[in-house]
Amino acid sequence: MKRLLYLAAISLFALSCSNMAEEGSGVYDTRAVEVLDSLSLKIGTLESASYTLNTINIKQKEASEPFELINEHDVYMRGPDKMHIHTKGTRGEKSYWYNGSTFSYYSYTNNTYDKMEAPSNILKVIDALHDKYGIDFPAADFFYPSLTDDILENFDKLIFWGKSQIGDKEYYSLSAYNTTTTVQIWIDSNTHLPAKIVHIEEGEMNGVHYEATFSNWKINPNLPDLLFEFEAPKGAIKTSLQPKK
Repeated sequence: MKRLLYLAAISLFALSCSNMAEEGSGVYDTRAVEVLDSLSLKIGTLESASYTLNTINIKQKEASEPFELINEHDVYMRGPDKMHIHTKGTRGEKSYWYNGSTFSYYSYTNNTYDKMEAPSNILKVIDALHDKYGIDFPAADFFYPSLTDDILENFDKLIFWGKSQIGDKEYYSLSAYNTTTTVQIWIDSNTHLPAKIVHIEEGEMNGVHYEATFSNWKINPNLPDLLFEFEAPKGAIKTSLQPKK
């Protein structure tokens, strides 16, 4: 079986010490670790997936008004080397296509595009484009098999808050903390898929508030090859993505 991930989102504190484990200088609730592991296991068994992700990114700089980015992303992935993302929001409308050998970008707003050779799987493409061009793929952290280890490495405390009911669905709720950052995660208790992530970062000069909410999950849908192919529209202008400074 192809694996999308391996080959290629507050209540009263009442936690018993028996559920807390120490690793290095941090304290981590073993139940939270188990829930994160179950999420990674679920993602790792997918052959394909599609979902909608609504994001809000607010950056607050000293002596200025907060800048807010609101986007809706429709995401389609087929392991190990197919991905298509369509985004519309504050800065316009654009799409990305990855077919296993090339990565394409098209701005519907500006009628511009670029196409380039790409690495051999989804996660390598995400890493390469972030490192070179500063492109951030929404809530990509959930799709790395190292998710749990990354959280334990970067946060001092991981807490399991139990289950919460939203509408007719039940979610596991957990939070991770370090000296500057709080991350809250909700995971569907039935499907073990990510439902929402809130990232709050405080600093001397700025603050960041980021929310990403998943919906319309489809597990192992039939995603045709054509979905991941890009052909520039007539009259579109070829430009080069600019490396980040």
